[in-house]
Amino acid sequence: MNNSKVIEGKTKIIESTDQPHVVRVIAKDFLTGGDAAKKENIKDIGMHKTKQTTNVFKMLAYEGISTSFIKMESPNILLCHRCNMYPLEFVVRRYAWGSYLKRNNQFNTDDKPHVFKNPIYEIFHKHAVITSPHVDEPIQMEETVAREKYLKNGIWEEGIFTDPYIKIGKNWELYSAKNPIDGPPLMKTEKLLSDQEFNSVINNIVLPSFLAIEKNWNEVDTVDGPIHLVDIKFELGIKSIDNSIVLSDVVDNDSWRIWPGGKPEKQLDKQSFREGEDLISVANKYELVTKLTSQFKGLN
Repeated sequence: MNNSKVIEGKTKIIESTDQPHVVRVIAKDFLTGGDAAKKENIKDIGMHKTKQTTNVFKMLAYEGISTSFIKMESPNILLCHRCNMYPLEFVVRRYAWGSYLKRNNQFNTDDKPHVFKNPIYEIFHKHAVITSPHVDEPIQMEETVAREKYLKNGIWEEGIFTDPYIKIGKNWELYSAKNPIDGPPLMKTEKLLSDQEFNSVINNIVLPSFLAIEKNWNEVDTVDGPIHLVDIKFELGIKSIDNSIVLSDVVDNDSWRIWPGGKPEKQLDKQSFREGEDLISVANKYELVTKLTSQFKGLN
């Protein structure tokens, strides 16, 4: 059996198998935050994230949404269709929260967070933008390479923009994800999806996946009330076996914000880790989320 390593990321390893169109996704017992400036080993986190993704993808299959998931091979290993991944993150939001407020100041109030009647989506590029004073003309660089060059003691050097926001139009334009979207873009970038492909993935994969996950979370009740899906991050890939575009990578407690009863202070997701909550509490939240996702439909 060919177990050669294909990719090693911050929190998982992708290995080939003896089947050319199938890979293993091996979850590490790590959580990272702040572009991996913060990193902690937490026992069984990989197992919980693997089970959470399994529950989500089984539910999405039940809802008729195509994913790269095949089966859970062991407690921390998924078997998945090999995919050529787009270097894009598709974020869907029910609430105006998090980095969205940095780009849209009009929603930044002291009142309750704004809830969108219809979920909105945003697209971000996984390749960082490198600007002056490092280069004469802006360029894009894989974040792993940029991190080695420009992340010093957990702080990005001036002129580095990670996960830039993509303004979709005739051209794709990149903007800082941490500032209002006005003025000239940092640079233009290659359109990775045709207009037809883009509309198809938004309407047939991204939004339906959000709505299905949101519906299932709303039906999970806690002592604080039903769980509200605030926002979620998706990644897409092209299956090597048939060139179809599917929801890929993983969807777990690192991927979303979830608030029991719609209360931010009750958050169960990775944001608790980013904000410095003690690791035992973080681990307990991941264990609880694993149990709660086991209530999703279509798992039997």
